[in-house]
Amino acid sequence: MNPSYLIKMVEVSRGPRTGDAAVDAVVALLGAMDRRAVLVRDAPGFVTSRLLHPMINAAARVVGEGTATVEAVDELMEGCLGHPTGPLRTADLIGLDNLADSLAVLYERTGDEACKPCDLLLAKVRDGDLGRKSGRGFYSYGKAKS
Repeated sequence: MNPSYLIKMVEVSRGPRTGDAAVDAVVALLGAMDRRAVLVRDAPGFVTSRLLHPMINAAARVVGEGTATVEAVDELMEGCLGHPTGPLRTADLIGLDNLADSLAVLYERTGDEACKPCDLLLAKVRDGDLGRKSGRGFYSYGKAKS
């Protein structure tokens, strides 16, 4: 998870042929790095991405439909549901191009319609509004750094 220096938890995906010794070694290494491992079974996408990315997509869809502003969506998710930065500010941190790509792959591999990138997200990527790295996404960040 990013930023890795702030997030102490690590999702560890155990593949179908991953042995106990390999898992134990990874968990021990993460522990030595003051990180907490959470072991999951291998599947399309990380568990965190399978939950977070469709939620961000739904937030963007709500904005695209005109139901709420970007700021209102983030404020509600922060205040009512305890999301630390709001889904759309989080999307800007991830990079809207990375998010759209991840959603497309999840949609392709799972068939879950919630993972099909929404029109607003795709339009922002087409327009070069990629989030913090480009200086503009759902929010504006001033000049992009080269």
